[in-house]
Amino acid sequence: MIMLVLARALVAVAELLQEPMPDADRAHFTANIVRETERVQELIDRMMELTALESRRQLDHPSSIDLRALAHDVVSSLQTSARARQVSVELQQTDGDNEAISVEGDAFLLRRALSNLIDNAVDFSPTGGRVTVSIATRRRIAEVTVLDQGPGIPDYAEDKVFEKFYSLARPHSHKKSTGLGLSFVKEIADLHHGRISLKNAEGGGARAVLGLPLGG
Repeated sequence: MIMLVLARALVAVAELLQEPMPDADRAHFTANIVRETERVQELIDRMMELTALESRRQLDHPSSIDLRALAHDVVSSLQTSARARQVSVELQQTDGDNEAISVEGDAFLLRRALSNLIDNAVDFSPTGGRVTVSIATRRRIAEVTVLDQGPGIPDYAEDKVFEKFYSLARPHSHKKSTGLGLSFVKEIADLHHGRISLKNAEGGGARAVLGLPLGG
């Protein structure tokens, strides 16, 4: 359905460009075509990634991963894009943070999952807001928590956020995403025999928690 809507929008704009119009209008419509084409490509790429992930039954070559070090790298890599939205991303430091928290899994996939959760939190954060990432262990489970200061999740969306193609409009742009990012995270969590939740936090905002079994 989304692909059909985007395709029709591109056709409509292309037809308009065949008509005489001022250069400024032509430049505007051309920019729209480029932007929507990039959006279609992003959607196709995400769908292919998700389809490939869903077809996997187990990790091919799991390895021991220091979850704390992985989270530090992901947070550092996202600082620039978050600052462009005037949002800060912080990795919360607590006692014992020098100790590794090891899980068995695929570092590339876990990096993607955490990046998606943080990107989502940044998207829903207000200007000047803060996204906090923390890591803790509980009953042989390592939990990565991503907390934002956004508007939270509407009641009608609480049980839909991990569904394919379901997306809420971003507060700053009023636009929706592809609706595949959180589905991707859920598939990665399942593949690692873990769990993922996204709920409203006390005091406002939303809290995502990715739980993974601790390594041996």
